[in-house]
Amino acid sequence: MKTLKLIAVIVVVLLAGISASVAQENKGSDMQPLMKNLTEQQKMLLQEQQQLMKENREAFKASLSAEQLAILENQELSKQERVQALRNTFTDAQKELMHQNQERVGAMKEQFRGTITAEQRQQLRMNMRSNNGTETGNELRETVREQRQTKGGGNGNGNGKGS
Repeated sequence: MKTLKLIAVIVVVLLAGISASVAQENKGSDMQPLMKNLTEQQKMLLQEQQQLMKENREAFKASLSAEQLAILENQELSKQERVQALRNTFTDAQKELMHQNQERVGAMKEQFRGTITAEQRQQLRMNMRSNNGTETGNELRETVREQRQTKGGGNGNGNGKGS
């Protein structure tokens, strides 16, 4: 269970870095309609959360050794193999840093979720679906399920416990 959380955090950190660069290119275009429906307090919470994630990412990157950076840059490995190889090289301090970062970000998200109204939640969901170009939001799930079936990569029971 602990390793699953660690893998999830690593993936989130890596994806957050990628999405941050993409978000800077599209800055404001997708967030503009969302931000106009938020209170000043909610906007401040989001800004604090973004800043915290940025600081966490920078601190984690600064803790990586040359060997770990080489693993991340190795294009011969799949993403999953890179994550696994990187996870195998983590020091106890890096594991603790990942755990603390995960807890802080989770607490900030919960704090934000506690401030939004049902109407704002509905608006956020609608905007997310329209940005993804989906009607129901289930298309991604269905695509993944189809890919797994064609590859024979799972039993598809959906309990999330793996094989």
